[in-house]
Amino acid sequence: MNKNAILYILLIAGIFIIFVLGFHYSILIKERAAMSKTLALLEKEITGYKTQWESKQKDFETRLSQMVTQREALQRQLEEVKDKFSQTQTTLSQVKQEMDSLKGENKLLSNKAVALEGKLYSLNEEKSELERRLSSLKELKKAIKEARTKEYKKRFEVARRINEEAVLTGNRGYLLKDGKPTLHPKYIIRVLPARANPE
Repeated sequence: MNKNAILYILLIAGIFIIFVLGFHYSILIKERAAMSKTLALLEKEITGYKTQWESKQKDFETRLSQMVTQREALQRQLEEVKDKFSQTQTTLSQVKQEMDSLKGENKLLSNKAVALEGKLYSLNEEKSELERRLSSLKELKKAIKEARTKEYKKRFEVARRINEEAVLTGNRGYLLKDGKPTLHPKYIIRVLPARANPE
């Protein structure tokens, strides 16, 4: 085998190798371009997912903040309700005490009302009796006569007592009786000895 054949074979082998390498390189470039395109799409999707995740995270944080605010507001309302409930219980206790007191007063007033009704009934009976007695002239005269008789008896009794006292305490016309004066002086005069001034 001569040198030209060997060179020819080497040249053909080199060309074949270059062709194979070129073909393989073009395939690698296409795969690289496809991979770059796929990578760009993946990065775009990742960016979209990241944007969605950030948006959802913001929404979550916003909702969480709103829920925390609502929870605090509910806690304040619960405290206010507890305070109002406590005040209502205190008011109810006071109202109950006032009702018990009013029940006692009502019972007393009821008893007084019953007593007053009895007195009113008695006064109405007396009034009816007086109206009945004063309705006729005879009864009126009889009432006037009874009143005059009572007044006369009262005056007579007073006069009798005065006379009896006068008889008991009077002198019965005697100036002296049993050697003693019967007249009692109105004034009693006493003379006391003078006291010596100490020196």
